[in-house]
Amino acid sequence: MKNRVSVIVLSLVALSATIAAEPAVAPPVALRFDELVALSQKGVLDPALENKLKTVLESTTVENSGDDPPHRPLVPGLGRVLRIAAWNVNHGLNYDQIRMALSGSDELSRSASGPSIQSQLRILRDADVILLSEVDLGVKRTDYHDIARELAHALGMNYAFGVEFIEVDRLEDLGLETAKLDDPVLSRQMNDQLRPDPALYRGLEGNVILSRYPIRNTRIVRLPICHDWFETELTAISALEKGKRMAANKLFLARIEKEVRRGGRMALIADLTIPGIPGETATVVSVHLENKCKPGCRAEQMEAVLAAVRGINHPVILGGDFNTTGTDGTSTTIRRELMQRVKNYEFWAMQALKWGTPAGLPLLASAPVTYFRTYKDPTSFNVPVVSGNKEAKLFRKLEGFRFADGRAFDFRGDEDRNLHGRSRTLANSNQRTGKGFEPTFTLKRDFGGLVGRYKLDWMFVSPFITETRRADMSYIFAPHNPLTMRDLNNTIEDGISDHVPITVDLPFEEPE
Repeated sequence: MKNRVSVIVLSLVALSATIAAEPAVAPPVALRFDELVALSQKGVLDPALENKLKTVLESTTVENSGDDPPHRPLVPGLGRVLRIAAWNVNHGLNYDQIRMALSGSDELSRSASGPSIQSQLRILRDADVILLSEVDLGVKRTDYHDIARELAHALGMNYAFGVEFIEVDRLEDLGLETAKLDDPVLSRQMNDQLRPDPALYRGLEGNVILSRYPIRNTRIVRLPICHDWFETELTAISALEKGKRMAANKLFLARIEKEVRRGGRMALIADLTIPGIPGETATVVSVHLENKCKPGCRAEQMEAVLAAVRGINHPVILGGDFNTTGTDGTSTTIRRELMQRVKNYEFWAMQALKWGTPAGLPLLASAPVTYFRTYKDPTSFNVPVVSGNKEAKLFRKLEGFRFADGRAFDFRGDEDRNLHGRSRTLANSNQRTGKGFEPTFTLKRDFGGLVGRYKLDWMFVSPFITETRRADMSYIFAPHNPLTMRDLNNTIEDGISDHVPITVDLPFEEPE
């Protein structure tokens, strides 16, 4: 054992040198502002622009210049582990708090109280791989920051970025249309809030992999289209504006919930060089499935992800925002919609409540999940009519899936291999509660103080097993101790993000 530890230490030393020597890969081709304007319009694109758009959507940015060596935290009963985190960061709107949470910053810990928050900060700080969804690059709502690159540099990590969407709404993103409110003073103020800087605007949003291990062989898998974020959203806007049945204030509120974007849902895949596991390679997949669709189409998107990784013959870690709401959309609030577009969103949220709310705004949408069994446990069996669960198909696909070499995803739930003594499906990889899973998404509604919580974010691991639930198979690099960090996320009002970070530990040795 002593010799093995020495080999791993030497490998990590060599690994640090490798990271420093790896050159950075240039970011995706930048679209000029006039090209973004052209992308905001209906009609056939110029062939040169169409090719440029394709390049942006298929290219990845990779930078292996991280200077922080792997933490490989030591966990009682498990030994050294690879800790994985996944977090939908809501574009990076609360960038400073996100950075502090991922770094275990004393500044955030001083503003937060309670042993659970301190513990969660320490656990998240020691994650060596972090999968992020909804990350901005050059967007007004996040002050044109390159969130992925800035986080990587702040944490001393390597990173890969892939574009999911290019934001080209002519009103909210490009500032080419005018916000029309009943009060001309408010109209001017809102237009000032929405107007972008053409020299800084790039409009990119996507998935990110942060890693203290070298990143190589990155690729993007574009998923089946379940909602057309360009044509469908433009059509909806056109119908609203032609209706002319609402006052300008209400028309504007209904208008801002639409998002005009080029691109679509995707998975970012990368191989990591990790000394200490057989083959010294693991593949990580950062996934973001569609929310504006029925569960069956999300299952088709997951099938496309699985097809892309089927031939891999080493461990695979699959995580991210699966949007498993049980229906065809995640409800939201006026506050959240405005926060994504204007800085002083609290003022405009209050104005919106004064104006009244049009029926189309998600604030008044029905709850996105059947509020009994399936909203807490979307993995449960589908019993049509009696107890329907339309998300079940996605999870059955994952459990029935086999890699080309026969390996499977780990669906085990052993009460002594997680932090909460649960023994049901996926309890080793996703934190369960008494009647389902710990929610990762919170919907706060402005009227009546209603709150809905849903399990949208997931972690799946394929270690060295060929059956999904057999306890007599190896637990090397298998998931342990999943944690959903609700207390940490709620250290600021409204939460650091509308999603909660989750973590899981993968041991390098057979656990005790």
